[in-house]
Amino acid sequence: MASITSGMLFTVARSLGLRIERFEPTRAVDADTEWPGNANWLAWTSAGECLVLRRYHVLSAEEGLGYESAVLRHLAERGWSVPSPVTELVSFEGRFWAATLFIPGVPHSEETPAQRAERGALLARLHADLRGLELGQRTEFFQACDLEAMAAYQDWDLGLEGLRKLRPELADRAAAAMVTAKALVAEGNLLELPQSVVHGDFASWNLHFHPDGRPAGVIDFGLTHRDSRSWEFVIARVHRAPELLAGYQQEAAELGYPLAEEEIAAIPALQRVLRVNMVMAELWNGARSGSFDVPMIERQLTFTS
Repeated sequence: MASITSGMLFTVARSLGLRIERFEPTRAVDADTEWPGNANWLAWTSAGECLVLRRYHVLSAEEGLGYESAVLRHLAERGWSVPSPVTELVSFEGRFWAATLFIPGVPHSEETPAQRAERGALLARLHADLRGLELGQRTEFFQACDLEAMAAYQDWDLGLEGLRKLRPELADRAAAAMVTAKALVAEGNLLELPQSVVHGDFASWNLHFHPDGRPAGVIDFGLTHRDSRSWEFVIARVHRAPELLAGYQQEAAELGYPLAEEEIAAIPALQRVLRVNMVMAELWNGARSGSFDVPMIERQLTFTS
């Protein structure tokens, strides 16, 4: 496994116009040159400021990253503490890089019911501030329940073919799960749900808090795009945090933007769609790397029936 060296990081920093004194990795996997996902390093400037040097996902396109930046700027103007870019993008060894603001604080190690409700209220405020933001759809993103488009983009057939050579019965289960998920989308008219810009991963680990419990900021807008608020709740793991919905509805009612009955009713079906999306991602990874995470695929498929 080739590693990203400190020399490479300093080269990128110079190309961004930054004078960096030192870097600190955030995860071991970020140093792997073959890691396809987003990667981050804490970066201290010669002036003592802490920034985040970010290497974007292998599928990230310049136009889509511009969309993400527009969302971040919009929220920052409304008082949100978010990781807005502080440099332009640069391309280095086939990937896009930029430096962003550092968001202080840490996530809750384990949310209490009250903290889950608070996360719901924060999500309601975020949606209210994103309401009316007209950016269209993000390049190379789709509604998560648009399974035809998602499958074509992630080479579903190619991934399924690779899995079939290894575990034909598991490939059959995956194909059947896709058929069932498409039927759920059609039956529930899920593609017709109201659309708006969503965070895309409003999970507990993407909210930071100060030591005294005050919200410090929201991070990781790498999946922000136009989708339904119902999908936002699925990705926010509402099945593990039922208080999230109650906290959201209370705050959203005060803001004049509560979820409608059909939006709430769509969540169970979208939770099954999520599992197919996760299988799809694993098949894409497997087809790309030549190694399929069979236990992960099996685990996701147990939730699709």
